Amino acid sequence: MNNLVPNFLEELAIKRNSAVSNVFLLETFDPKRIQQFVEAVKNRDLDVLFKTTYQKLLLLDLQAQELVDILTEQPESLCQQEGLLALGGASGLPQPKQLLEILRSQPTILIIKYVYDCNHVNFLSDFLAACSHDPKLYKHKSTVVVFTSDSSLFPTPLLRLIYTIPIVPSTPEEREHLLKKVAEQISVSFESMCNGKINIEITEDLVQASSGLTLHDVETAALESFFLNNGKFTVETFTQYKVKILKTYGLQYIIPKRGFESVGGYEILKKYILNRVVKPLRNPDLTQHYGLSIPKGIILYGYPGCGKTWFSVALAKEIGLPVIKMSPADLLRGIVGETEARIRQITQLIESLAPVVVFIDEIDQLFLAREQVMMTDSGVSRRMTNMLLDWLGDEGRKSFIVGATNFIEQMDFAAIRAGRIDEIILVLPPDEKAREQILKVHTSVIRKIPLDNVDLKEIAKKTYLFTGAELEKLCLEAARLAMDEDAEKVKIEHFEEALKGFEININERQGRIRRMVQQMRRLENVNQNFLKEALHEFTSQESDTRIKSLVEGLRK
Repeated sequence: MNNLVPNFLEELAIKRNSAVSNVFLLETFDPKRIQQFVEAVKNRDLDVLFKTTYQKLLLLDLQAQELVDILTEQPESLCQQEGLLALGGASGLPQPKQLLEILRSQPTILIIKYVYDCNHVNFLSDFLAACSHDPKLYKHKSTVVVFTSDSSLFPTPLLRLIYTIPIVPSTPEEREHLLKKVAEQISVSFESMCNGKINIEITEDLVQASSGLTLHDVETAALESFFLNNGKFTVETFTQYKVKILKTYGLQYIIPKRGFESVGGYEILKKYILNRVVKPLRNPDLTQHYGLSIPKGIILYGYPGCGKTWFSVALAKEIGLPVIKMSPADLLRGIVGETEARIRQITQLIESLAPVVVFIDEIDQLFLAREQVMMTDSGVSRRMTNMLLDWLGDEGRKSFIVGATNFIEQMDFAAIRAGRIDEIILVLPPDEKAREQILKVHTSVIRKIPLDNVDLKEIAKKTYLFTGAELEKLCLEAARLAMDEDAEKVKIEHFEEALKGFEININERQGRIRRMVQQMRRLENVNQNFLKEALHEFTSQESDTRIKSLVEGLRK
């Protein structure tokens, strides 16, 4: 038997020998895991692990619509008998009753691949339930192993009758073994075709760089690296391969180019973040010296359009880390039918790329409070939330989470408590001084807009409670007006004309800010001293007389 026994085989053997069930779900979307298991059956490794000599070794291939004898690799004659049950309009599969009779009559291993949609589940459910605790199957140790992309496809009552084993994408030992095997195969092929020798070194860095990938991905990335890098396996290729996988799940990998110099205003907030987040992450030894733990994450809560996303990317630049941007909308759409397996791989991929900053926009959509989840929800959202909560609470997590939300009150309290998130920070609309700096950023830092003695301070005074996004739009609209007139530079008149296109409901915005502040005062995971300091900065920098009504409201 192969000395490198996969962990899932060891767990399967323990549960089979303990007679937990006759049916096991192996949750993976790695085709190499199926090949690995079939080889173990063919080589009689499972006879040793299960302490039984199996007389029948069968593979039910749902995609090929056939039942195959594993040893001969020929279709089982049972499939040619009459009375076949069609699946999806085809008629190449035996009736479940016929399979059950085989399992009852002699020690048999039946592998079923590959369950990835509800049609497969509907076809198999009654058969698996019948097999799960059948005494005759117990007697022979007959075993049904089902490979699936997602165990949640199966009904809950059935899951209670069978045993589910989630298979990790790969272990360091497996990756090292596979990389050496691929390197050896390449070397043999190169020698036979080119009459030369090639030596591919497998280093610890390569093994680490390939973490989070399935065995299939490791092999594919290794071959891709060989052809792209003149016969070498490189860490960079494995990293880029992970980035490609993240993109298929709707996640972006960003190398930030601008830091806090591109964030106009918010001086107190930037100073606070530099001391509480950037300094500890940059100086872990100093942090440990004071008995402090490494920061795990923050949530930015504030009015829409106030630059929470921009601030997060700038924060990553200050720390010196790349950003993985996670959009709940893309994530939820991408994992339909494969929730648990994909979430598991996503989090493992993220951790394998760590240290990184993970920015989750609209984080409330991933961690909705239980009362916010629709009654029609099948349970997928809650299972996904629970898995993400486990990831956030993992003491070994190396990624730093930055969540952004406009609706903190809709979030599950478990997601925002200390231990998973260090702190919730309120991001208010920019005050007058901040607005002036934001206008400068959007006219001279991010882009160069030719201005003709435009007093940005005066514009800042006229844009009370404008968001950063609206200030950017104002600058762009003024530039467009100047271009329409073929003016050489942008003048104050262009800004004044552009301002006429904005309708800001001041009363509504002031009311919403008051509600946000009240919400922050009720939450536990908030530094109330910093909140007071931020509110003082926000209100003291404003010359607009309408700020007085807001200040009075905040005092209540």
